[in-house]
Amino acid sequence: MNEVFDSKLISVECKEDDGIVLSVLKGKVIRDDFRTPMMHAADMAMRHNCKVLAIQFDEDPKLEEREFVWIRKVYLANLKKCGIESVYLIDSNELSVVKDLRSLFGSKFKAIVCQNYEEAKGRSTVKTDSSTSKFASMTREEALKYMGLDESADIKEIDDRFWTMSKKYRGKTDAESMAMEDEISTIYDIASGRAEVRFEEEKRRENEKKYFGRYESDWKNIIHYNWKTWILAAVIIIAGLAVIIGYFTGLGSECSVLVFGHMYLDSTQMKEALEEEGLKNPYVGLADMVVPNDENIPMDEMGNESFNAQFYTNPDVLISDDRCYLYYFNVFQDLSPLEEQIMAGLSDEAKAGIEPIYMSERESVRYKNDMYSEWGYDDEQIRNPQEFSDTPILIGFRITDPDVITNYGVEAKWMSRQTTFVFGRCVNSTDDAKTVKMMVALINAAFKEKTV
Repeated sequence: MNEVFDSKLISVECKEDDGIVLSVLKGKVIRDDFRTPMMHAADMAMRHNCKVLAIQFDEDPKLEEREFVWIRKVYLANLKKCGIESVYLIDSNELSVVKDLRSLFGSKFKAIVCQNYEEAKGRSTVKTDSSTSKFASMTREEALKYMGLDESADIKEIDDRFWTMSKKYRGKTDAESMAMEDEISTIYDIASGRAEVRFEEEKRRENEKKYFGRYESDWKNIIHYNWKTWILAAVIIIAGLAVIIGYFTGLGSECSVLVFGHMYLDSTQMKEALEEEGLKNPYVGLADMVVPNDENIPMDEMGNESFNAQFYTNPDVLISDDRCYLYYFNVFQDLSPLEEQIMAGLSDEAKAGIEPIYMSERESVRYKNDMYSEWGYDDEQIRNPQEFSDTPILIGFRITDPDVITNYGVEAKWMSRQTTFVFGRCVNSTDDAKTVKMMVALINAAFKEKTV
């Protein structure tokens, strides 16, 4: 039986026998009415190992610009992670939005416009013809010449010419028309530079190792897309066990730390530092979170869910990186009332190696607005910074020494920046003495590791 997700505005069905996930847009869709079902489609493709996504337009969906931004910045990367190779846009009404979406999806995948599902199904099973392979060796200059364009043509001119050239063959199911459309698509991909990008991706995948019949990246995707379910289940199980164990034995976690940012973490040193201070069974969790960046790394929704799940267990101390904390001002509590006590407990090396970090609510709103704009969130979430206080508070203490960070079991996932640490207090924390004890232990241990 095929897996189906259905709503008033959009339905998603995994046609497992065809190897296709079909999304049907029934009318105007905005925000979560569009994004949530489309993410379901990506998830279905990954779980059922489907390589083709078909999107059928029963009516004009009237997508807003922010939905195009979301597709470009978030959705394309998620489809790639799920193993999608081709996108078929099913449109019998010559909708203008389909042209824009064909160009958008065509930047990452083989993208074809069809008139009905049967055509999409037929095209998805047709192997590349030798005549198409013949054109695959063209240079970009030759492809542009074929299209009647000069070498200075921009992407809009290339898109427009492709749309005009392929229109006469679109929707026809005879062998000659399908071969011509494939030929034009091949040439278009070369002219636009998209073929080269896909070739490099395929080349990288060919060199991957396989485990139990799946590529390494496939396993990463399985873990990635089931992480939300696993972490929520783990939180429930851990919380339940903590209650049971604490009730019968008096044991249980006395404190917890939540580390969030784009990094790898070995929590061994942090746990040992807290245990040396007499804190029993400390919990140290990590949420791998991506914020707006110049490395084209997309937002990771599973990382956000992991953060939310662990945050609501009320950690005592938060540790972020130098990039992430800027967007999460609201989860930090002002450390000013505890600053003197923390500084009094630090070693001379630690005092010399940290710096206080101050931030105002107004400044944080500017960063939040940038994040909402970057990820294509709703305009209603954009706020006026002038309506918020510009009085800075002490967010936490920063460590920038790369040796200290590395020795503390941390490695950056960013390609162009070193991970830093910002130690702060969770907004839900109420035990001042515990907070001071934990922060002093954690910061001193970081610099102790360096001197060993």
